[in-house]
Amino acid sequence: MILYKFQSDLHYRHSIPHKALKNKHFSDSLEMIFIERYASSLPYLDIYRIRNDMKLIQSIQRKIRKTHYIIRITDKTGVFHIGSAIDYERTVKEYQMKTNAYIELSSNPLMDTFYKVIHASNDLRRKRQITQW
Repeated sequence: MILYKFQSDLHYRHSIPHKALKNKHFSDSLEMIFIERYASSLPYLDIYRIRNDMKLIQSIQRKIRKTHYIIRITDKTGVFHIGSAIDYERTVKEYQMKTNAYIELSSNPLMDTFYKVIHASNDLRRKRQITQW
């Protein structure tokens, strides 16, 4: 797939035919690079480091699930903040009370609004004030 895209690009930009000898040499050398890089086994120290990193990640994930902690990125720099879910809920409630910007609805009015719009558009259609698509 990579070779086909590369050959198509060469043909489009530089008018080199798909079956040119240069393409054949390039595809052979690229295939050898892929085989050398990805088919060879990793050194033992790399495998050991990867396993330890995986164990550490899984341990952190288990602890987060057990203790109800939340990990969030704080800003564009990628710094993480770890806090409990209860603290986050408390700060959200405090912010909502302080700003009075958010109102928690007891029910979801979306379907009522949807049905009202459908009913109004059907009435307009029956009166031929709008046309059907």
